[in-house]
Amino acid sequence: MDRSLCDLFQRSSAEVVGMNYVDLTHPDDVVRNVADVKSLGVCGGPVLVRKRYLRADASTVWCDVHVSRFASGDGGRLIGTIHLVNPGAVDRGPESLWRVARRVSDLMVQRRIEFGNDLFADHAWSILLDAYLAEAEGRLVSIAAIGHSLESPTPLTQRWIKALESRGWIDRPSWDRGAVQLTADGLTRIERLLGSQIVA
Repeated sequence: MDRSLCDLFQRSSAEVVGMNYVDLTHPDDVVRNVADVKSLGVCGGPVLVRKRYLRADASTVWCDVHVSRFASGDGGRLIGTIHLVNPGAVDRGPESLWRVARRVSDLMVQRRIEFGNDLFADHAWSILLDAYLAEAEGRLVSIAAIGHSLESPTPLTQRWIKALESRGWIDRPSWDRGAVQLTADGLTRIERLLGSQIVA
C-alpha cells in the first residue's frame, strides 16, 4: 500500500497492515465481494469489483478494485489496485455499463456482417471496448484475440495498442505482456461515455 491508500481509508499504515479486505468493506457489499474473490483461480484475474469501503469515521467511499491472485506457497496471494470512483458514476452500476458495452460491441459485429470490414476503421475504439468487456467479465484479453476480432494483422494491432498506451488509456500487465487492460484513466473515460448512453 502507499500513502494515498491510507488517506483514502483515513487510517495509518500501522492500522491497515494485517487487516483483511472484508474488515474494510461495507457490510452490504461483503457477500458479493467475497464471492468475486473466491471465483479467482491462482494466476487468475483481474476481476473488476465496484464496492464501498468503510473509512475510520464510518463514512463510505466507492472504489473500483482490480483484483488478481498470484501463485504463492499458501494457495495464492491477492493483489488489488484500487481506484476512487467519480461520485457521478456511482449510480451507473457495473451491470448497466456492461450491458451498454455489450450492446455497442454486438452492433459493431453486426455492422461488419452487413457492410463488410473495409469501410470502417474503429481500431482504437474496438481495442478499448474489448479491454473494457474483458475486465467487466473477469477475464484478460490478449493482443492476439483483439487482432482476430478486428480481422487485423498483428503488427497493425500492436501499433494501435502502442498509440493507446502512449495516451495512458491501455496498459500491458507485467505478469502477462501478451494481454492488455485499461488504466484507471481509460476506465473512467469509457465508463463516462457508456454512462451517457444509459436511459434513465
